[in-house]
Formats: sequence, structure tokens, C-alpha cells
Amino acid sequence: MFLDEIGEIPPATQVKLLRFLQQREFERVGESATRKVDVRVIAATNRNLEEAVRTGAFRDDLFYRLNAVRLKIPPLRERTEDIPLLVQHFLAKFGSSADVSDEALNGLKRYPWKGNVRELENVMERAVLLSRGETIQIHHLPEEFQSLSGVSAGTLSLEETERRHIITVLRLAKDKEEAAEILGIDPATLWRKRKKYGL
Repeated sequence: MFLDEIGEIPPATQVKLLRFLQQREFERVGESATRKVDVRVIAATNRNLEEAVRTGAFRDDLFYRLNAVRLKIPPLRERTEDIPLLVQHFLAKFGSSADVSDEALNGLKRYPWKGNVRELENVMERAVLLSRGETIQIHHLPEEFQSLSGVSAGTLSLEETERRHIITVLRLAKDKEEAAEILGIDPATLWRKRKKYGL
């Protein structure tokens, strides 16, 4: 059984949880019958529980009961090498097969991630919705990421203008060769630009 944000539970619930952990039994709401269970409990928190125990915000007996085996996971900002794997995980979770551009990935790696993995999940959900199946670009991420990508705001503005112009020409032209001619570029350059912008 996974108990998330264990440091946030109120004192009355802490008492009930301690009893459950010690006696391995509970009563359902509205029932008087006691039920026995055999479960392993994993609890997670981003709070300093030792400090919470010192200030009286968290029961010391519950803390010691939960603290049998302790794992400390560094914050996401200290393990940026995990970000590409997490990005792929969240893309799969949201049913997207989209690629992520290098600029967008750079922005994701440089961000401080105060909200850790949950914040990354929210950012990726937003990017999937905005990209609509196309390659996820830096402009699909929240504004604060764009300055972290190593790409200037002016460059981003020009790239977005070019992207929209290419889309318009592709819709009007009878084929890609004609689109390349209208744009004044060769078909191979158009192919590269289509790949870059996820078109």
C-alpha cells in the first residue's frame, strides 16, 4: 500500500494510521466489524519528518514505525539524466508517439523542477495537448522554459513564423516539390524543415 505525502496527514489520522500499522486491522466506515489485513506499506514525503517530529507536527511513534527502511531519492534537478526517460514515460502515458526537439529537451533539462516529477508530468501533458501529435517544440512548453533552452526569444519567434509560413504553403501547393519552389528552397531543405517543425 502506497501512502503519498505522509507528512501532510492531520494528527487524528496519524493516530488511526499508527494503530493500523501496529495491529494490522481496521474498520470500514459505517461498519463495526474489525478486518485484518496483511500489507506492506510504502510512504513518501518531500517534507523533513525529523523536523516535523521535533515541532510536534508529526507523531514520533508513527515516524519510527514508518522509518524501517529508508530510501532518499534526490530531487529531479539533481538527476537530469533521468529526464529523457521520464519524458518518454509521460508521452506513453498520455498516448503520444511525438518526438521532442533538442531545444525542448534542453529546456526541460535546465529547468530547476521545484515540483519534481509531478511538475514534469504536468508540463508534458500540456505539451502533448498543444503539439497535437507533432514534434514537441520549445514553444509547446510554458514560457519560463524558453529562456533555458539556449535559444533566444528572437530565434524562437522567427522559427515560429517560418513554421507557420511553411504550413500555409504546404496547404496551398499541389505537392511538396511545388511547395519547395514557392518557398525558394530545394526539396531536401524542405524535408529537413518539415522534420524540424514536426510537419
